[in-house]
Amino acid sequence: MSMIWMSAGAVTDTSARCAVRVTTGPVRIAVSTSPAMTSPAYTASTPVTATGTAVVDVTGLTADTRYYWQVEDNGVIDASVTGQFLTDPPLGQPASFTVGVGGDAGLTPMYPGVTGSAPSRLSNHPVHDTIRTRALAEGWRRFCHIGDICYYDLGSGNHGLSAAATATQYRTMWDDIYGQPNQAALYREVPWVYVWDDHDYGPNNSDSTAPGRANARTVYRERVPSYPLPAGAGDNPIYHSFEIGRVLFVASDSRSDRVAGSTLLGAPQLAWLDTLLGSSTAAALVWLMPNPWLGPSSDTWGGYPDEQADIIAMLDGHGWLNRMVMVSADKHVNAIDSGRAGSGGEAYGGFPNMVCASLDATPGSYTTQYDGGMWPARGQYGTVTVHDTGTAITLTATAWRGTKPLGWTYAVTGGTTRVPAGPASHVLAL
Repeated sequence: MSMIWMSAGAVTDTSARCAVRVTTGPVRIAVSTSPAMTSPAYTASTPVTATGTAVVDVTGLTADTRYYWQVEDNGVIDASVTGQFLTDPPLGQPASFTVGVGGDAGLTPMYPGVTGSAPSRLSNHPVHDTIRTRALAEGWRRFCHIGDICYYDLGSGNHGLSAAATATQYRTMWDDIYGQPNQAALYREVPWVYVWDDHDYGPNNSDSTAPGRANARTVYRERVPSYPLPAGAGDNPIYHSFEIGRVLFVASDSRSDRVAGSTLLGAPQLAWLDTLLGSSTAAALVWLMPNPWLGPSSDTWGGYPDEQADIIAMLDGHGWLNRMVMVSADKHVNAIDSGRAGSGGEAYGGFPNMVCASLDATPGSYTTQYDGGMWPARGQYGTVTVHDTGTAITLTATAWRGTKPLGWTYAVTGGTTRVPAGPASHVLAL
């Protein structure tokens, strides 16, 4: 009767969601404002799946408060590991905060997995611990992982793994991810948000035809402590949104409804997005987009210019273009763009964007469209910092290598008066 792995996410100002795997079940989550777990409160007892997993909602929490949590398995608390999370500031009220963003870990990793079915396709890179340490010290609200959390390529038959892409394989993949000590510590101590890219969803450049599509989408719901998914349970896409303070975050599924050369997001996600952007009362937008917005590759938005133009028109029609930033991964570089000269300005929406990778994947090169610089390396990630005075919001996207800032870009919105995207990105010398 013990905990195998635990991770926290879907935090709001009054709740959180915990995903756990245990040896027996049922489970309860114990929470306390004391790191010693003094006088804990408990959730209701929750049954586990046949493989010992459960996703448990923790409710009735106080805003802007740090909580510590442990897992009870079949009536016995496993006190050997304690997680933590920080609840959000009151929803809809001005708040300043930081979230971390990153992707891509497991392609020729510098720090391969310490265990797993394919350790050479996993990562235990210490950058995960760097992010965790900074997040705890600086009070980050989230770590947002935007794809390629591993490179199992399920369905390809590569890396010594079966081409069947069964639900069991996806469950094992998640056990292997949570089995990496640096990643596991990050996900249980910093509430996280996750959407996939190709290598953690299916084979390289995968889309809606991936053989494991239904299994990937179903198992995601079993093992990731996600925000509510608008598409519903089971075999459906994983796009979703959440808000912190007065800022809306959109997390896109750019793979599982993709039709090569036709649509990257799929009609249901586009319709949901149009409704969301048209009804949201948030003051600013951070878009978590796994695939880069800029670039000529057919596996990026460069391969879907008509849909990209439709989204720009949607953003413009709902008044978001001058009060947003976009962050992406996938291309194994950190790259910064102001939304002006580098990206072609209004042709691509005119908003600032950043690529934040790689955590631990082979460094690459990328398009020179990014006017603020491009840095290929491992151990890289990004942050988005929101400074909200109540009358104006500044969104600052910063690229990092370890604890060194590489460059940043930003946008400013002043209440209902829209201010154009900020000046050309500022770059710091290493």
